[in-house]
Formats: sequence, C-alpha cells, structure tokens
Amino acid sequence: MLKQRILTAVPLAALVLWGIFTQPVEIVFYALLLVITIAGWEWARLSGVLNLAARALYALFILLISYLANLWITQQPQMLHSMLSFSVVFWLLASYYMFNKGPRGRQSRLSWLKLLLGVVVLLPPIMALVYLREQSHLWLLYGLSIVWVADIGAYFSGKRFGKTKLAVHLSPGKTKEGLYGAVFLTAFYSYLASLFFELSPISTLMLMIITVLTTYVSVAGDLFFSLLKREQGLKDTGAILPGHGGILDRIDSLMSSAPFLALLLAMVIFNG
Repeated sequence: MLKQRILTAVPLAALVLWGIFTQPVEIVFYALLLVITIAGWEWARLSGVLNLAARALYALFILLISYLANLWITQQPQMLHSMLSFSVVFWLLASYYMFNKGPRGRQSRLSWLKLLLGVVVLLPPIMALVYLREQSHLWLLYGLSIVWVADIGAYFSGKRFGKTKLAVHLSPGKTKEGLYGAVFLTAFYSYLASLFFELSPISTLMLMIITVLTTYVSVAGDLFFSLLKREQGLKDTGAILPGHGGILDRIDSLMSSAPFLALLLAMVIFNG
C-alpha cells in the first residue's frame, strides 16, 4: 500500500509543481475546474446519490457554476471577499456541529441538504486558489504547501507523542499531539516563508498567526469529510488515485483552509 501511495504521489506532486510554476492563471483555473468536477462526482456519492447518471449531472452542475462564478468575480472582484467570508462562516459552524454533535447514524437516503452544501464547500476553494495564483505562483504554492507541511508535522508528532484522541468519533487516528506538531511546523514554515517574501516584522508576525489559524481550520475540513464518509459507510470518497482514494480524500483539508487563508491574506498581507 505504501509503495502504491508513493508511486501515485510522486508524479502527482511533480505535475502540480509543473503547473504552478509554468502555467498561466487561465490554465491553472481550467485544471482546478477538472479537479472540482471530479470532486463534484464524489460529493454526490457522499450525499447519497446512487444513480451514476445523476452523479455525472451533479458534477457537470458544479463545473458550470464554478465557471460562471469565476466570470462573475472577474467582473465584480469585490464579490470574492463575500464568497470567501461566507465560506469561513460555514466552516466555523461546521466545526461547532462536528465537535458537539458528531456523525449521525449511517444515512442511506439522498440528502438534498448535502447536495446544496456541495456548492458552499466546493466553489470557494477554487476561487481562493485562483486568487492566490493571481498574486503570484509562489503564493499559490504557499497556500497548497501549508496543508502538506501540516500533514508531515501531524504524522511525525502523532506517531511519536500521540496519546490524546482529537475526535475519536470522527477520526480515531488523529491526536491532539499530532495537531500541535502540525501547528508548530507550519508556524516555523511560515516564518521561513516570510523571510523569502521579504515581509516586514509586523507582516511576518501576521503571516505566522494566519498560518497557524489556517492549520486549525484545515483540520476542520479533514474531519468534516470523515464525518460524511462515516454517515455513508465509506472508507474513501472514491478510487481515482491508487493508494490514496478519491480526489476529496486528498484535498479535504484544502477545502476549508484555502478560503480562510486567501481571505486573511487579502485583508492583512496583500492590502496591508
């Protein structure tokens, strides 16, 4: 399984880095549209859609609305902040629900509410990542790499020190010690990034705070998708990535962290 994961992860990471550093914003956007269309297919499954044609129709709906949302934001850039703000509020409410309610029993029926929430969950990250790419390819890389660095910190810290379960009903393998390791490593990473971006001392401090908060928010995305999978009795959201599962299994943390990071960077760093 580990060998399979590595054989999938290495070329995938190389493709992502190639796209970030060599392709213009338009191509990045179209690549993200492809990703989010597949994610829409998987989200339909998490919402209880059993019919394959219906899943495909929902995926195409997500594709169309994402494209139209980008056109809308291009014409009215101020709407991006509203969309990202709405996303942040949603994830705060979702976090409260998860930790206070936990997953319901296995849900075999179609959930129209979840299908509706798919728009709220899937669209803002696309707009957030496009916005970061518009700032520079390095800011896009930073937005993506925070999740990667957090995963590394959580894995090694949890493996070495992990004892206290973070959310046993959602993801039994996650520990508070793993979360602390993720926060520590991303904070240090953000400091190094601030030196590279040549930020002022106050901007460096703000970037570190934003990154730490983003790390916490990224965990909300991970746990939220764990909740949805438990309610549907699924181990993975799909099987498109050998050894990794589905697209949403790989970008679950990014779904919550990207809008949060982009919004705060826009408010504090880029316009500061």
